[in-house]
Amino acid sequence: MTAPYDIFLSFTWADTVEVTALQDALEKAGLRVFRDKDIHRFEGITERLDAALAESKVLLAYYSRRFPTRYACQWELTSAFLAAQRHGDPRRRVLVVNPESDGNHIAPVELEDAAYAARPKNDRERTLVVDRIAELVRAAAAPLGAVRSTAPVLPRLLRPRRFVGRYRQLWAIHSALHARELPATTPRTSAALAVVRGFAGLGKTSLAEQYAFLFRDAFPGGVRWLGLFGQDDPVGALARFHEHVRAIAADLGADVGDLPPEQVRDVVARRIEAAREPQLWIIDDVPSELQAEVLDQLVMPTSFVRTVLTTRSGNPDWPAPVVDLTGLSEDEGSVLYTEIAGSDDPGELAAVRRLVERCGGHPIVLTSVVTAYRDRRGATGFAEALGSVPETPVAALRQAVGACGPTARRILRIAAAISRAPVPPELVERVLPGEPIADAVAELARRALLTHLGGEWDVHALVRDAAGLDDDLTRKAASAVLEPAGGTGHRHQHAAALAAHDCVPAGQRTRLLRIGLDWFRGQGDVVAARAAAKRILTVDAGPADRVAAAAALVDAGDFETAVEVCRPLLDSGDAFRARLTCARALDQLGRFAEADPIWPEPPPDGENADARVFMAVAKRMRGRFREALDLLDAADPNPWARIELARLKLVFGDVKEARTITEAILREHDTPDHERHPVRLEAIGVHAEAEMSLELTEFKARDQNFDTLEAHLRSVRDELTGLLGPESPLTLVAGVRCARTSVTRGRPKRALREFAELAPLVDRVFGDRHPLHHWMSYSAAQAHAQLKQYATGAGILRSLLERQRESIGPHHPDTMMTQLDLGISLMLTGDKTAAVPLVAEAERRIGQSLGWRSELRNRAGVTRLLMNLPVLVWQLFPHLDTLFGKKSPEED
Repeated sequence: MTAPYDIFLSFTWADTVEVTALQDALEKAGLRVFRDKDIHRFEGITERLDAALAESKVLLAYYSRRFPTRYACQWELTSAFLAAQRHGDPRRRVLVVNPESDGNHIAPVELEDAAYAARPKNDRERTLVVDRIAELVRAAAAPLGAVRSTAPVLPRLLRPRRFVGRYRQLWAIHSALHARELPATTPRTSAALAVVRGFAGLGKTSLAEQYAFLFRDAFPGGVRWLGLFGQDDPVGALARFHEHVRAIAADLGADVGDLPPEQVRDVVARRIEAAREPQLWIIDDVPSELQAEVLDQLVMPTSFVRTVLTTRSGNPDWPAPVVDLTGLSEDEGSVLYTEIAGSDDPGELAAVRRLVERCGGHPIVLTSVVTAYRDRRGATGFAEALGSVPETPVAALRQAVGACGPTARRILRIAAAISRAPVPPELVERVLPGEPIADAVAELARRALLTHLGGEWDVHALVRDAAGLDDDLTRKAASAVLEPAGGTGHRHQHAAALAAHDCVPAGQRTRLLRIGLDWFRGQGDVVAARAAAKRILTVDAGPADRVAAAAALVDAGDFETAVEVCRPLLDSGDAFRARLTCARALDQLGRFAEADPIWPEPPPDGENADARVFMAVAKRMRGRFREALDLLDAADPNPWARIELARLKLVFGDVKEARTITEAILREHDTPDHERHPVRLEAIGVHAEAEMSLELTEFKARDQNFDTLEAHLRSVRDELTGLLGPESPLTLVAGVRCARTSVTRGRPKRALREFAELAPLVDRVFGDRHPLHHWMSYSAAQAHAQLKQYATGAGILRSLLERQRESIGPHHPDTMMTQLDLGISLMLTGDKTAAVPLVAEAERRIGQSLGWRSELRNRAGVTRLLMNLPVLVWQLFPHLDTLFGKKSPEED
């Protein structure tokens, strides 16, 4: 191995003369200088160059205006700066000689602010510069070394691309992502987030790719690329983000199964946090109209992920620094031409500069036009040909597309018909059988109208727009996506885009939309599924598709619309699913009398387990517990069926069996990735109810799992508020459950404050006959009882009892529980005469309905026996609060 170099000299070939004089002066001073004499223009970085930089103590950049336009110079300076940061102040290891009159072209900002050396005008000034450099070399105790990430490099970052200049923007991104680590002169930001903003075709994606490639060593955890195609379908952008995150979870080895999207995101964040290696996430093509609160969902909740967003215009409310892109400068356009055409002929460069001025330096126009005309380089009329190019991007690209062969043009028109996601080759092959596709793709790539992205093809949105549509090709593409063997990449996205074309037959449009609906429901994304469902309902869909859409609406809490959709279909060919979905929605609205004649009986053979669970829940809500039990089996692999079975076991007083069932489910989900799995959390809730049921006899608090459960409930409420709004039925249900938890935890004042906020919304959305309103009233009465406000609680329970007798009937266990608590409250107000018959009747009816060994009947029996005691003794009874659901006293 050779001895380390003192100086790595970085420069452009345009500055050779002055750099040679500087090198001679450095070597005369006894400094060992590495200067590469072999690499030219856009050649790659050699191992020799990489090793020499790592072995050098400092990097000296001769930073002319052309310096940042060269890839080799960008790589050398960036690598040296990242390595120098490990040794302290990078400005003592990365040195600059600036031959220009100002420093506006210098990046990063740390070097711009540094006291760089001006171009030496004579030997005396050159000696002063050399002396200063020698002083810094002597102060450097060791070579720069190398900072190399071992993470695999994304294939898209390795593909050839025409990228020139924009070094200041690259460093602006890096500074924004690492603001907290930079000197005090750099503005701080609240998150490791940067937004790259610019019009279509200005090179936002290319800039993000170049940043990810050039700065990859700053991210040992690797780079992730998440394409949202937000301009194509803004509503689906968040859904596509969650798709990417689910794929990342699988790549990390996480068991996310049927976890909903928000929880998959949390699992991935915890995995990254545990690895403690910074990652870079590029989220490409974010819709500009995305609200700030939705944008928050794109930022991973961990400090180990730095995020770059690209967007066309952006939202001013986004809390992130913005890097704006404009067109290429004349210098950058000239460098791009030289790279493509391999020429630096002054006449040709002058023509290119005029084109840059006319088209505003639009990179995609320059790339496609220069590529198309490069074979005419040197021929008479080259300058005139460039002068005739249209100024607007679409017009210029339309001219370039028109020059392509027929198969190439058809490929672009297929790309225009499908989504902005990459084009799957197998789809094109099915639409264009027997055509010379490989030759056409090679032609498009040569003309810079298509790039290879792994095994797929990427066609820019402007190129697709310029190509236009062909109705016949669009219909053929729709048929190809619908083929049973048509499992192409991004299939649901392409299906949704094709369904938007009027030329596609109505029947096919419905089937295309159904692909997306089924995909999103399978992913547990209720918001995206609701959007897909509403699209299906706007076309002439058949009964099965309309019922599937209604089921998605029920998942999202849009119960009224689901009922409207299903009512006309109750006697259709899909009658069972229509009745099941309609009855479920009516039950959720508390309209049990309407739902009763609609509920299907019995479920057909082969109907999935979900249907049996839905029907068991309906029967439990009506107090028909034994019928509900008959629908369930303890050996059912469906965990939701077993959770419902555990609930029923509690109703019948079989606490031990309920605990056994829920503990088995908890063991099945006892992994870090399932910490917030819906099944696990629901099992925790039922298990907690079983624990609470022992308190009446054991009089001791069991706090195990309650903190986890309450934190989950409040997190779910907040997530639903953000996704569906504060008045969504699902949001209100979650809110009431949170408030009821406050009662259980012995925080009555907090509970009453929460109930007061929820009451107007619940009343407006559900009405006072809905079970949710019943539970809110019942829990509010419990809270007042915990505060010794027995008369107030009795008034609430008396009104509730009347409503329950009218809506769910006098023999329903919920009605009996209200009656029992009303009797207790009246006893504590001193009205024993009214209390005793209420408790006695409640005990009798509960025993008849649930059995004489049920937990609620036992509670009623204990209460009836206590009725024989004087009122004064009741008021002194030490464990009275347990009768009102108070688990343990806590601070409000």
